[in-house]
Amino acid sequence: MDFTTDLQIRKWKPNSNNEIKRVGKGLYIRGFLSGRKLFQIRFKQKWIDLDDYGSKTLAAAQELSLASLRKLKANEVSIEQLKASLSRSASTDDFSDELQQRPSEIAASATGIPAFDEMYRQWYKLQLKVNRWTHKSSRSKPIRSYEMHLEAALGNLRVDKITRVDLKNLLQPLYLSNRDLGPALRGYVDEVLEEAVDAELIGYNPCPPHKRFAKPQAKVKHAPSLHFEQLPALWTWLEAAPFSFTVKVAMKTVIVTAHRASVVAFARWDHIDLKTGKWAIPERPEGANNVGYMKSGRPFAMQLPSGLLNEFRSLHQSNASEPLEFVFAMNGGRPMNAETLRRNFKKFGDVSSHGFRNSLKTWALHQDIDQFLVDRYVDHSLVGLDRAYRRDDMYPQRAELAERYFNFIRRA
Repeated sequence: MDFTTDLQIRKWKPNSNNEIKRVGKGLYIRGFLSGRKLFQIRFKQKWIDLDDYGSKTLAAAQELSLASLRKLKANEVSIEQLKASLSRSASTDDFSDELQQRPSEIAASATGIPAFDEMYRQWYKLQLKVNRWTHKSSRSKPIRSYEMHLEAALGNLRVDKITRVDLKNLLQPLYLSNRDLGPALRGYVDEVLEEAVDAELIGYNPCPPHKRFAKPQAKVKHAPSLHFEQLPALWTWLEAAPFSFTVKVAMKTVIVTAHRASVVAFARWDHIDLKTGKWAIPERPEGANNVGYMKSGRPFAMQLPSGLLNEFRSLHQSNASEPLEFVFAMNGGRPMNAETLRRNFKKFGDVSSHGFRNSLKTWALHQDIDQFLVDRYVDHSLVGLDRAYRRDDMYPQRAELAERYFNFIRRA
């Protein structure tokens, strides 16, 4: 039987520990043989302590319960944030005032030491400011994954109260269930706690190193690619394929340049000198995604081989009456969908547009071509001493390589 009055609760004598009675929507009272009677809110199979009966009346508990459930269902507050606010609220007015404060400010108010939530969000805002991530999904991943997996447990903890054991227990299950998410979150947490060390808020960083986590073995799946000896056959097939001239030139450009499909699909005439054959992709503008720009974000120029350049000129001439922004424009002048290129290559066989990088590199190895030159050709980031000392753009050598590679593919 549900209780509906304070008198019923006051006269109630539980027959066992943890005996429960419903006293409102989502609100229960748990009784103990010791005489204690505890109001609790139930939300998605989780119990949230509200307060002992006597400290709060049934009416006050019901008001706070309804307000709490509204906040939880609207995703305006986490369960951990709710618990912290309820513990300091005697009424719904107090509760509203508490929630207007940032949880981290509440936790830090007594000591001046910020909660982890405050430091994490400050770190995240700084990373956004310096444009660390370019794709929309990449920008949202750090904050979304933190809020889903760590905020409830760490958000209200002062940074000086976070232990290595806390972090190991929270992150290890993620390492086992998601081989990408676990290491990524560990890295974010590590950076935030390094900031806390630099600010002299903590004496050392308690985040365990990556090697201290158990990780499932995962097979590396490479993008499917053609052996370089099959490239001439692909070229011959492409010449006869029932694609438009625009699509064929785009596909040939992917093969020869080994650029990503999105870079080719969004190629712009303003970036191409049809007299010299130089294709100069500018630096990615701040805040823009990678579409039409290099993944590195750096400016990059390459020489189109003469045979391919002639096809670019023909394509430009066919559109002379209606100047277009994009080289491979389709209906209405819109850029080609990169997925069109990927699907068309699949019609030849198990081929991916990204796999042409491997085809190029394998061909270059068999031709004893310097690997540094090949890395420059595809704009791969340099590592180690190469990054520090090998800064030569090698444009003339890359132009020669493009011509040589084109002639091999075309069997000229």
